[in-house]
Amino acid sequence: PAQGRRAMRKRIILCVVLWAVGCSPPSDTIRTRMQAALPLFEAQSPPDASTDARAKEVRQQLAQAQWDAAQATLESWWGQDSDGEAAFLLGWLHHQQKRYALALPWVERALDAGPTYPKAGQVFFLLGRCLQETGDLQGAREAYTADGVLFPDGGDSPFRLALLDFEEGRLDDCEGRLTAALERFSAPRDKAKVLAHRADLHLARDDPAAARLSLEQCVSLFPHYEAFYKLSQICARLGDEAAASAARELHLLWRERARGGEDN
Repeated sequence: PAQGRRAMRKRIILCVVLWAVGCSPPSDTIRTRMQAALPLFEAQSPPDASTDARAKEVRQQLAQAQWDAAQATLESWWGQDSDGEAAFLLGWLHHQQKRYALALPWVERALDAGPTYPKAGQVFFLLGRCLQETGDLQGAREAYTADGVLFPDGGDSPFRLALLDFEEGRLDDCEGRLTAALERFSAPRDKAKVLAHRADLHLARDDPAAARLSLEQCVSLFPHYEAFYKLSQICARLGDEAAASAARELHLLWRERARGGEDN
């Protein structure tokens, strides 16, 4: 019937448009590709250095935040060779600018290329971030789990999985993973972000005293203005106005310092 043909044409046009803008395939397909790719990444180590001379130029551009120049070079590189490293770096470029929907199709191409370029093992974590930020939480969970297989001593995958657990109300699972992340991270800033989220967990359990302790530990490791603001609110809730006032002053101080750094 004519109506059926029109509907079919609309679906075809929609598919062409989605392909043209680089839309990622359905999440079930992404999961299938992750499952197929993981054994290869487990069995084969990526090369230590790139074999393409363009990689050095691009990495210098990325290090200097020359985003437009790097993107132009990478897109030309990909167009000529369909190289997995170019795709990975394009995904990373968009990810760094929080353009997760644009990053996603490039990261998927990098996944399909296998462990053929430096840092290829990080593709699962990068894929998880893009899936999480674009709303595919189950796909993100599977990507972070795969990252944990490749980096069993790393703190990134349990930390990200803990955030997903928290969103889903799985507080006991969240707590266990935050504990693992805290043990595995070594950098003070990384430990601080775990403690900040542990404070959120305590608040979800209506335990402001424990939340206060976590935030005090957090700011002692890395003084971030958002953490000081949360701490001021919790101290006020607990009736400690002196501590609340001190935390508010530190919030303002560190916020101004952060803004000064952004302006420079």
